[in-house]
Amino acid sequence: MDTNFISLPKTFRMIGACTFILAILTVLLSALAYYPTNPGFSIFSTYLSDIGDTPGWPQILFNSGTLLAAPLRYIIVVLVVLRIRSFSDSRKSFETAVLMIGAISTIGTVLMTAVPFSTSPAIHKTGIGLYFLGVVFLQISIGIKELSIKHLPRSLPIWSFAIVTCCLLFFILMILLEIGNVGRNAPVFWEWMCFFTSMGWLLWHSIILGKDKNSEKERSD
Repeated sequence: MDTNFISLPKTFRMIGACTFILAILTVLLSALAYYPTNPGFSIFSTYLSDIGDTPGWPQILFNSGTLLAAPLRYIIVVLVVLRIRSFSDSRKSFETAVLMIGAISTIGTVLMTAVPFSTSPAIHKTGIGLYFLGVVFLQISIGIKELSIKHLPRSLPIWSFAIVTCCLLFFILMILLEIGNVGRNAPVFWEWMCFFTSMGWLLWHSIILGKDKNSEKERSD
């Protein structure tokens, strides 16, 4: 890619900022719309999908924002691959795997958002599985690769592995919920933690990989 025409760090900063703001506003505004008719709202008892499955403004705001953010998140995955390539000689197999897993996770997001649980539990749960397991394998791959690059701060893979931890806990608790070993509220907090850690990952990667001064170091190595 010819950086005379496009700056990868600048593009990362811009798209990262837009995605972060859209995601935060989506959850915040839809939660505010949800609260008046559901005063018991809590990150310990209210799933994000509960908001997306509530008719009216909560559903409109949450589902629309999430569907808009899905392709932006995939663009972020593409940009991460390109920025990692600029720091190291990443293998085509790594890049292909990350892009494919990112696509699967994005499809999962669309499925579980476009098809609420009340409409089709089977499709919604399939979307959950594709999204959360996709994110786990995606972040493991990215985190391990980032650990191998000496010029990148250790905080980047730490955020990746934090997402993996939260997603695995949520997914395991969802399985235990399905077989009746835990109560309905057990996985809720970890779903919110998946969101918060993903926002931290996005913000920090946008800041670190969006620094133009990194280009000088990349060219000198």
